[in-house]
Amino acid sequence: MPAPQPTPLIIAHRGDSSHRPENTLAAFAAGLETGAAIVEFDVHLTRDGEVVVIHDETIDRTTDGRGEVKQMTLAEIRRFSAGYPSRFGSAYAGERVPTLAETLGLLRERAHAMIEIKPEAVTDDAEGGIEAHVIEEVRRAGMEKDVALISFDRRALRRCQAFAPGMLRGHLFHKGAVGEMLEGAREVASDLVMPEKKLLSDELRDRAREAGIKVATWVVDDIEELRRLMRFELYGVGSNRPGEMLEALQAL
Repeated sequence: MPAPQPTPLIIAHRGDSSHRPENTLAAFAAGLETGAAIVEFDVHLTRDGEVVVIHDETIDRTTDGRGEVKQMTLAEIRRFSAGYPSRFGSAYAGERVPTLAETLGLLRERAHAMIEIKPEAVTDDAEGGIEAHVIEEVRRAGMEKDVALISFDRRALRRCQAFAPGMLRGHLFHKGAVGEMLEGAREVASDLVMPEKKLLSDELRDRAREAGIKVATWVVDDIEELRRLMRFELYGVGSNRPGEMLEALQAL
């Protein structure tokens, strides 16, 4: 593992995604090179039950193919480049949508992983759903103590709590009053409350501290904004520019 960092910890959001195609092994390797303590990424489940690392429900935006992840097999998805051609041209044409197993293999003993289970990937199948698949892969990698499972979806977080009570959990929020966010986090025994940065406040900082819940936020790519957010005593800050943010943090 990298040497401990001062808080807030810098979280490489989808890897070093300003400089490499998001949610690819290239982005995660670059994120590791920056020294980020945590690498964050998103997961979906393929038609043949493979956990793959991709943000959207479809492969349309970040690959040169088209289709819904849940309707495609891993082999079908792998036929296409995940080099985000609309942003990076052909520079990373060899990249493919990685599996969770491949991603954990890259990060193991080098950084912590923050795995976002997308609400669109959550189904009514509790036993055979994405949560069980993710936890199985984490255990297979021996990374139970090095992973946080995060989601906007409380069904996913409840299942993670039931299947793997010892793994860290984080509740993401796009909106909500302070009381709503903290109550939601408590409801699923979440270790982290993770509001979008616009929701940060002194009240949230103080009440989360009293409740023993850590606060992390996203996405912060501006150094001056990072400085302004320091007063909220954040545990972690997600950034698409983890190298620049880490350098700025170390200079404070």
